[in-house]
Amino acid sequence: MRRLSEDIADEIKFKILNGTYQKGEKLKAELDMAKDHDVSRSVIRESLRQLEGLGLVTIKKGPKGGIFVSTGYHKPISDSLKGLVDAGQVSEDNIFDTRLLLETYATAQAALHADDDDIQRLRSLLRVPEKHFGDAVWLQKNRGEFHLALAKASKNPVLEVLMKGMIELLRKYFVDFHDLDFERKSLESHKQILTALEEKNSNGAGRLMERYILNMRDVIAEKY
Repeated sequence: MRRLSEDIADEIKFKILNGTYQKGEKLKAELDMAKDHDVSRSVIRESLRQLEGLGLVTIKKGPKGGIFVSTGYHKPISDSLKGLVDAGQVSEDNIFDTRLLLETYATAQAALHADDDDIQRLRSLLRVPEKHFGDAVWLQKNRGEFHLALAKASKNPVLEVLMKGMIELLRKYFVDFHDLDFERKSLESHKQILTALEEKNSNGAGRLMERYILNMRDVIAEKY
């Protein structure tokens, strides 16, 4: 039989994942939550422990403390993936097979659901300042931000959380991969993907992402 604390935790979790509670937002105090749900503070405290364990909330002590929606609630996924990498249980094929499933779908969904703000964000990421055009490390970081923005544009918070975990896994696994030629070609690939999004061409956007990921797998196979 489910405990009341689990039901309350699920309710708060749903509001976090659907955007009712925004990242960084301060939630009500324990006492106020207890009054709202007509339960004891100990029940609320247990709910919050569950949410904190999932990485969805952060509980801070002191004068400026409180209960805050985590800005990195992909962390449990990232930590699990990092553990697999550290244990040598993740292969390049594992990573790229997962990316093909995850990012091809996320990109196709982004083409259907991206709003004007999403498109503007993606455009801004592709406007690379001239001073950074020869900086492979900067371009790599910017590339990761583009992929995160694509996942966000899908309007599926689960995809967004999974994508954040995947980006951190890639940074961990390919920490030494800095290839200027690849980054510049990636920029052109991403411009094509953005065009497909602007045209709301879901199938085309998905195929372009699939081609990009397969090309990246080939490049890394040659380098490593």
